[in-house]
Amino acid sequence: MGKSAYKISYYVLYALFAIIGVVLVLFYGVGFDTTNAAGLTEPQYTDALIYLKYALVAITVALAVIAGLAQFVASLKDNPKGAVKTVVALIALVAVVAISYGMGSTEPIMVNGEPYNDTFWLKVTDMFIYSMYILGVIAAIAALVNMTGIFKR
Repeated sequence: MGKSAYKISYYVLYALFAIIGVVLVLFYGVGFDTTNAAGLTEPQYTDALIYLKYALVAITVALAVIAGLAQFVASLKDNPKGAVKTVVALIALVAVVAISYGMGSTEPIMVNGEPYNDTFWLKVTDMFIYSMYILGVIAAIAALVNMTGIFKR
């Protein structure tokens, strides 16, 4: 990594630390004991904290996709076989997510004493849980295979 790229990442990291610090100080320090109409504690800057989390997740996903595409294009020139393996891994990930979405239940659940029956979000929630289980098992198997040294050259 070049010196200018290091400086840029250095400043971005500390800028993110500063933004996160300011939002956390606002969340915990200003209006933390505010109660809403229902009599529950609702910190004044809850929305700021939630939007910061959304922004950080969106930026992370966008940068991961951009970096993955850039790596794919770069490896396509040098190592086409390796680039195809990357695409196969991406297709496998999409297949795991699609299969786990299909496995999701649409059975309503009780939330705060009331039934929740939005089928899309019920299936998405199950999709995340099943995907986590499936990918965790695959990671454990891959770690075990790696420890045995079967694929070492």
